[in-house]
Amino acid sequence: MKILMLSDLYPPTLGGMEKHVQALSRELAKRGHQVIVCTTGLPDLPKYEEEKGVKIERLQGFFQRIPFMYRDPRKRFHPPTEDWSLVKQLRQIVQRQRPDIIHAHGWILYSALPLRRDFSIPLLATLHDYGFLCPKRSLLTTQNTLCNEPFTSHCIVCGNQQYGFMKSLAAYYGVRINKSRLKSMDKFIAVSEFVKEVHVKHLGLSDKDVVTIPVFFSPEPEREKEIELPEDFILFVGVLIPDKGVNVLIEAFRKLDTQTKLILIGGKHPDYRYNSTRNIVVIENAPHHMVMHAMSRCRFAVFPSKWPEPFGTVAIEAMSQGKAVIACNMGGLKDIVVDKETGILVPPNNSAELAQSISYLLERPEVASEMGNKGHDRFRKNYTPDVVVPVLIDTYRSLLR
Repeated sequence: MKILMLSDLYPPTLGGMEKHVQALSRELAKRGHQVIVCTTGLPDLPKYEEEKGVKIERLQGFFQRIPFMYRDPRKRFHPPTEDWSLVKQLRQIVQRQRPDIIHAHGWILYSALPLRRDFSIPLLATLHDYGFLCPKRSLLTTQNTLCNEPFTSHCIVCGNQQYGFMKSLAAYYGVRINKSRLKSMDKFIAVSEFVKEVHVKHLGLSDKDVVTIPVFFSPEPEREKEIELPEDFILFVGVLIPDKGVNVLIEAFRKLDTQTKLILIGGKHPDYRYNSTRNIVVIENAPHHMVMHAMSRCRFAVFPSKWPEPFGTVAIEAMSQGKAVIACNMGGLKDIVVDKETGILVPPNNSAELAQSISYLLERPEVASEMGNKGHDRFRKNYTPDVVVPVLIDTYRSLLR
């Protein structure tokens, strides 16, 4: 098959979606499929390159040429509306490449919808977050509660802090106006059952319109260690922001009387700063192989997000290293962590119960070890490329039939 993979961003820009699109494209190429990735580019990146059997074309849309639109100039993502300039470029690529399938990731889907009409090529999209429902992509209100009223004017107020009023207004109308256009899709892929549930509910889709296919992870050979770690520690990995539950985790950890350290590894955020103390070690912007080294050494991992994580790749990364996982009992993490079997699920934003769960596993290392072993078995059965990628290929083929 020849697959045209569309993504808002792509490595070297790093994020969960970007890494997944790269890994998926490489796995498909390894299996003999032709993959062309089209993504938005930056002036200092090559417009065309080939990497591990994957062809990559970086395009400049109309909005990417307006740098003041973006808070981070390195992340000029596609806005929640059709970009006529990108549509024109994508149309030329489709005419030249004649793909069998178009697979979109992110808001670039809005510029792919005209291709479905013009060429009658099956079009599907992976739902990595809540961006087709929520301009902020988080599905959280300003009170940090789950939003049950998307596509209403409340979205403008909700997005004001993140975008500013004018951008929030534009993002809201982009998401709302394009809602009906999504009905023309051939298939949506949800990364978790929770993501499927909310999109079926709020987009008015049927159950057969959305298939759940999880993200996969392929452990790499461990490199020589380049990071000094304590002998005894528990681990958090994620962007260092309150939405990931960092504040709640620190509050919970301070309730404990333990010699075990807490290590926080994550991406630095301009609005938040966490400093190391005697018992809490903060490591910012560590490369992935260092993260995995820490995963292999920790007692267990803790991911107490305050928002409904669409999936939670860090959880399966920890399970791949045979570690128990404490996580919040909402969003996609409920799919991954089996409560009291491969880890412990706790309510979000509850430092008391989080502290109790951490203490429980610290005092019972044999239980944490058994949970880690069961988690590793679950990882191998559900979240490796050899399990996940064939399911996706079957989905492609069903659309072609």
